[in-house]
Amino acid sequence: MKLALNTFVYEVAGWPTEKALASAHRFDFRYIEYAAYHDGDPTLMSAEKRRRVVQLFKDYGLECSQLLLANTEALASPDVALRQRTLDYMKVCGEFQRELGGRQVLVCWGCGVHQADMLPEQAWLNTVNSLRTYADWAQPYGLLVDLEMDPHVYFVVNSMARMSQMLEDVGRPNVYPNVDIGHMCITREGPQRLPKLRDRIIHLHLSETDTYAHTNSILGTGKADFRAYVDAALALGIEENCARLGEPCVAGIEMSEPGGEVDDPDRWVSESLDYL
Repeated sequence: MKLALNTFVYEVAGWPTEKALASAHRFDFRYIEYAAYHDGDPTLMSAEKRRRVVQLFKDYGLECSQLLLANTEALASPDVALRQRTLDYMKVCGEFQRELGGRQVLVCWGCGVHQADMLPEQAWLNTVNSLRTYADWAQPYGLLVDLEMDPHVYFVVNSMARMSQMLEDVGRPNVYPNVDIGHMCITREGPQRLPKLRDRIIHLHLSETDTYAHTNSILGTGKADFRAYVDAALALGIEENCARLGEPCVAGIEMSEPGGEVDDPDRWVSESLDYL
């Protein structure tokens, strides 16, 4: 298993993508979880900047182990046009991941957010249909679609049990569960929850929690028991799963979140590495 760095911490700090990648290179990272958010959002980039980011990946010897689809809040929306705009964003991000040389894309926001004016059953069906549409688009390109479980009542996929159900209902061979350790700590789902996903686990997130809130703070400043989950994933065959797909087996350091504050990303990364 290899260690990756998630660029979200730089985006929240307001660093441009070029500066973020230079920092990751200085820390000697090879694998990057790339957040398609703010400055890193390919739908907002000029063609020149897009080429520059792709070239920096090559120049620094970086590999994009996962690209985070950070703007997927509306995936379950009752507004058909809004769902389509979300899918359009996801497709551009998928194309950008291919340019970066990677294959995995992560559907964030618990695969969609519930709205007060819509039955949760309808939100579920909207998400299932959206994910099927995206997975079918992605499959000819060899893209692998990872699903994020987010640990609050307003997310569509808000437990690993619902993750299992979503994988079953979507029913596409290129859709996989993302295992976020901090999220599982909050939902009180220990490593014993992972065996049901045994053959599907291909990516881990190392994120921090204070046991009640997903703090996404510097690793080691909270309560997440990273070792227990990593050991369980290894015992369940995550490395073998990745090898079958020709993918690197990666656990990514994920820190900060929308609306958060990061004073110095380099310090956050350094202190997290020291802890690990």
